[in-house]
Amino acid sequence: MQMLVSGVVPILFLALILAESPCNDPLHRLKDKEAKKILADSPWSKTTIFLGSTRISALDQEAAAMKGNEGPRGVIDAARGYGGDKGSGIHGEKELHYTYTCRLYSALPVRQAYVRMWQTRSKYDNFSPEQQRLFDDRVSPFLRADTSKEIVVSIELQSNDRRTLMEVGRRLREATRETLRENAGSPTGEIPEQAPYLISDHLGRVSLKAYYPPSEDGTGAKLVFPREIDGEPVVLPKDKEVKLEFLVPGSGHKLYIAWKIEDLMCDGQPLL
Repeated sequence: MQMLVSGVVPILFLALILAESPCNDPLHRLKDKEAKKILADSPWSKTTIFLGSTRISALDQEAAAMKGNEGPRGVIDAARGYGGDKGSGIHGEKELHYTYTCRLYSALPVRQAYVRMWQTRSKYDNFSPEQQRLFDDRVSPFLRADTSKEIVVSIELQSNDRRTLMEVGRRLREATRETLRENAGSPTGEIPEQAPYLISDHLGRVSLKAYYPPSEDGTGAKLVFPREIDGEPVVLPKDKEVKLEFLVPGSGHKLYIAWKIEDLMCDGQPLL
């Protein structure tokens, strides 16, 4: 992703420029509740949940109690898709949940929502005019990112399974475009079936163009796909959906996310 560098524009003025369409609320009118909804459950943000469980036998619990600090042995069940039978069994079980949020990060409303949340966290409204200007200067490149040639999808995982959470984080930090494409161990020169794809209604699978590991700002890992292939837009207004297919390294969860194009429409074009 390339950043526009033609000067610095304060957020409020910039938001008015970028949000002339009635489809977008200017940043200064975006409330915290609205920003949270955009990032959690909106036309641009979709969530999928996998369930699993860890079993601890009664004998293991007794042994752990006798040994003091040494914890019991846990056996992790394979994760189930959302809505699977939770089960109970004869031994104690702790249900594990894995919640993935996939966002169309290249869409301006998503980036505006992030900025609003950062403003709230920093108590922006209590800043002096000079402090607000400095804050605006720092986030201006984020809002001005040029995504005219790319569709960027961000991925975030939340889970009560700390071990898997740490492993996924490690694998995503170490991943590159090449390693993600090789994730399924395909023959040399072939793109694996389990590589990340954006799926277009009229073009089919679109291969990964670039990858950015999770960033310190908390916006997740970024999968970057081209907006056009040989001059043909990957997403057209007449399309029904655009989908993401991704095998998450470190967890083995297969993500299959769909965004409805009609929900993304803004002034006759999909906003993504």
